[in-house]
Amino acid sequence: MTKNHSIPAISVRNVSAGYVGEIVIRDVSLEVVKGEVFAVMGRSGCGKTTLFRAMVGLLRPFSGEIYYGDEKMQPISERPQLHILRKLGVLFQSGALFSSMTVAENVALPLRQFTPLPQSVIEELVCLKLELVGLLDSARKLPVELSGGMQKRAALARAMALDPEILFFDEPSAGLDPLTSAELDETILSINSSMGTTIVVITHELRSVFTVADRAILLDPSEKTIIAEGPPEELRKNTSDPRIRDFFRGHVD
Repeated sequence: MTKNHSIPAISVRNVSAGYVGEIVIRDVSLEVVKGEVFAVMGRSGCGKTTLFRAMVGLLRPFSGEIYYGDEKMQPISERPQLHILRKLGVLFQSGALFSSMTVAENVALPLRQFTPLPQSVIEELVCLKLELVGLLDSARKLPVELSGGMQKRAALARAMALDPEILFFDEPSAGLDPLTSAELDETILSINSSMGTTIVVITHELRSVFTVADRAILLDPSEKTIIAEGPPEELRKNTSDPRIRDFFRGHVD
């Protein structure tokens, strides 16, 4: 899938955010273009999760603005913007599956809540999404019956239920063994290439970043902002900033 470098899907403009008056990220600006895989990376405490929460409307920034196309994102708690939220799918770090529902019921939930589709169509769409992530045979299982990797893929199927234009992955490799993590990376690439979905990955796993990301930013916990942006391989090879060199040396053999 060709990336459209002229059309921003997401624009983050001079955003500062944090909690109870404590600034975690300061004056962050970035653009994610339509059709690319964009990674947000950095050490623990650098503000990756804070930026993610602000981008999906779960946290109100202290200052700055976030746009999806030409539309400004408002915090969900203040003014839910369903027309924007319908464009987004989110895979949370924990998966956040409902434990009392089967895999199929979890995937069907957003379709039942946000569409007028009849049950027969919903069931067909659920099967399609589960087949896409390789879980069709697990449709009737409860989340507790699945491995960690299967739970992540079930959560991904639910995140894709409404055919979002943009998918967010919050630490997708957390808790997974290297083989399962690599399989999830392949799923991310498959979704991006086959469907043209714009994907934002929040991660500290550099092996995953080098596998899937077209571009990446590096947040620094001391500066509380972006200290590097570009294709991951270029950042690793071409930087003269010792903080960036140390980050890559500390995470990649």
